[in-house]
Amino acid sequence: MKHVDEVMDYFDQKDSPDVKEFLFRLLSQWKMFAVCGALGILLAYFISKYSNPVYMMRSSLLIHVDADESSAQSMFEGYKIQDKANIQNHVEILKSYTINRKAMRNLGWNQAWYKKQLFSDRGLYRHEPFEVQQLDGGNITNLPISIVQIDQKTYRIKVDGKVDYKGAEVHVKFEATAYFDREFKNKYFHFLIKTKQQKINKEEHNYFVFNNLDGLTLDYMESMTISVAEKKAELIQLRIDNSEPERGVDYLNELNWVFIQFGLIEKNKKSESTVRFIDSQLEGIVDSLQMAGQSVTNFRSKNRIVDLGQEAGVIVAKVGELESLLSRAQISLDYYKNLLRNLGDANQMKQVIAPSITGVTDPSLDALVAKLTDLYGKREVLSYSVQEKNPSMVILNKEIQLIQQSLKENLQSTVANSRIEVQSLNARMEDVKEQLARMPKHEQKLVSMKRNFDLNNELYTFLLKKRAEAAIAKASNVSDSQIIDPARLATIVKIKPKTAINLLIGMFLGIGLPFLIIILKEFFNDNIQNKEELMKRTQLPVLGTIAHNKYSEAVPVFHHSRSALAESFRTLRTNLNYVLPNNPTKIIGIHSTVPEEGKSFATVNLATIVAMNNKRVLLIGADLRKPKIEVAFDLDNKLGLSTYLISYSNCDEIIQETHIENLYCVTSGPVPPNPAELLENGRFEKFLSEVKGKYDYIFIDNAPLSMVTDGIITGRFADANLFVLRQGFSHRSQIDFVNQLAVKGTLRNVSLVLNDVAMNGYQGKSSMNSSGNGYYYEDTPPGVVRRLWGKVSSN
Repeated sequence: MKHVDEVMDYFDQKDSPDVKEFLFRLLSQWKMFAVCGALGILLAYFISKYSNPVYMMRSSLLIHVDADESSAQSMFEGYKIQDKANIQNHVEILKSYTINRKAMRNLGWNQAWYKKQLFSDRGLYRHEPFEVQQLDGGNITNLPISIVQIDQKTYRIKVDGKVDYKGAEVHVKFEATAYFDREFKNKYFHFLIKTKQQKINKEEHNYFVFNNLDGLTLDYMESMTISVAEKKAELIQLRIDNSEPERGVDYLNELNWVFIQFGLIEKNKKSESTVRFIDSQLEGIVDSLQMAGQSVTNFRSKNRIVDLGQEAGVIVAKVGELESLLSRAQISLDYYKNLLRNLGDANQMKQVIAPSITGVTDPSLDALVAKLTDLYGKREVLSYSVQEKNPSMVILNKEIQLIQQSLKENLQSTVANSRIEVQSLNARMEDVKEQLARMPKHEQKLVSMKRNFDLNNELYTFLLKKRAEAAIAKASNVSDSQIIDPARLATIVKIKPKTAINLLIGMFLGIGLPFLIIILKEFFNDNIQNKEELMKRTQLPVLGTIAHNKYSEAVPVFHHSRSALAESFRTLRTNLNYVLPNNPTKIIGIHSTVPEEGKSFATVNLATIVAMNNKRVLLIGADLRKPKIEVAFDLDNKLGLSTYLISYSNCDEIIQETHIENLYCVTSGPVPPNPAELLENGRFEKFLSEVKGKYDYIFIDNAPLSMVTDGIITGRFADANLFVLRQGFSHRSQIDFVNQLAVKGTLRNVSLVLNDVAMNGYQGKSSMNSSGNGYYYEDTPPGVVRRLWGKVSSN
């Protein structure tokens, strides 16, 4: 049970946060909060006023996701050029680097001009003071080049900055005078500047930079937002935020145009591939057709044959029909083989012409080829924005593999059937050729020539027809995208800076800064803050608090006897009597643990306030290392305690009267080399024996205990040992040090007093009142606010 009680006592003694106390501390710093809040608002105002505004530019595109085939395309069976689009694919295309980089290249933003301002530089797009032409050779990008016009012919150029140059960071710094309309060339730059303004302004500080278009493209991509208006909508909204509205408008419009052109190019690839294939075939057929026609004409003229006989005509018709069928079958077979060979090559599949162009009318093959081409196109678009392991890309690849497998099986069976058809046609052709061989030689030769001519003529007509179909299909193609709202200067919206919000943020940040400082200070602060905290950390009696001293006198309780400070010493004097024994002469040792805690100040004023109560008081300066008592009373320090301890002086010689009635003082005397040894030689005890009975109170001012042992030596002779701690200065560990002295019995009858306590805010919640209307008054003149308030109250 004893151990349980000890644990419970330990938790009872643990500090708990005093919210009320903390709030009072915050309120005591209201002036700092007000000043910092005002500074935050002022800073926010200047930032809002002088920073570059940011504008929002918007445009919208209508995407025809399920575009209907045009009337021209529906004229040709199986010939489908236009693909179905997926709206998310269009969003990803607009976000792709390729499209954005092309738009940036079209705009030609190779350099940009800026005007220097207080917080940020302002862009001069469309208002450039000079025209810059880049000449042969590279120019360093993203390095400010300052230009100041001197006169109509010359300008001053200045460069000073660090930049990456050929893989290393270099510091480029130079200043020179150059001429307009003449090239400027050095190690880093090669350009020409033309003047645009007639008026010379030497005070204007403008500069330009050569842009890195790759980096600039990435910057614009980051500042741009592209989204679908609603889930089922076919409207894409584009938004870009930029400090130069003209730039933002031009970029969005150029991006829209590049995107539309990209869609048209993709749609026209099949038509263009078909036209190129037919043109290459026609080149050879035209020559063959001309030669075959000329041969027939020459043969007829030479042999005087106008036409073939009836039998020969029938044979020629059969041969022409079979050759036409054989030619088409062979073309189809070659197409199937080529398609089967290029099935896994996405680039080759893009160039494959539609099956209907070669005369193939297989609907299932048509659908599979169109589907595979469409999937390859989607994969290319998706590759602009996602990686190969992306789930969307994985699903698309699996779908492509399934279509490839189905198409492969279809083509393998179709190739086998086509080969059988070609073999059958060749066999029938051989039979007809045998019939032709039995005819006269002149007719055989004419039949052969006419057959060659008819074959080329039929093929030429077929290709011309298909070429016309492809050309019409290409001309009838329209984009799947349509600009609904182009970006305009009339529709821009200013989004930054938002002055009201900035002022509010500035105020909160201004207030938050001192709040954060106070929080951190409280967190890391190990100092004693108030009497309540002191009482929580010790079981020793706390006799009172000493008010903050704002007076210049060494003994303010004598000169300002009705002040708050004097009242605090009176309270200490009263409480001290409760811990002192009922002896004729009461000896009190005054201690501190470290210097600067106000021990000597407390000793002098406590002794004075006791003497002012008609008590004979002797004040002994036992701090032989850094004596201060004599300064307070302007006494001679040639003789004192140290000279008595070495038997140089007697008791009566070292006791001096002060200017305060009933108060006598023994100064420390000259500083000895061995203070502790002198205090232990027995003469100090003898001195106390001699003065006992002559005085009501004896106060001993001792040296700091944590520094030296002098105070422990003298404290053994004291009836009470009073330790002085200073608010906001003494550490909490010093309380533990005093507690240990009391627990071990090193000093007896130990008590504490807290010095330098502030009388405002939470710390002044005691009976002390600084208004002068209570039990005492402050004899300092009231402030301006208080005087004005007094006048208002009196009226």
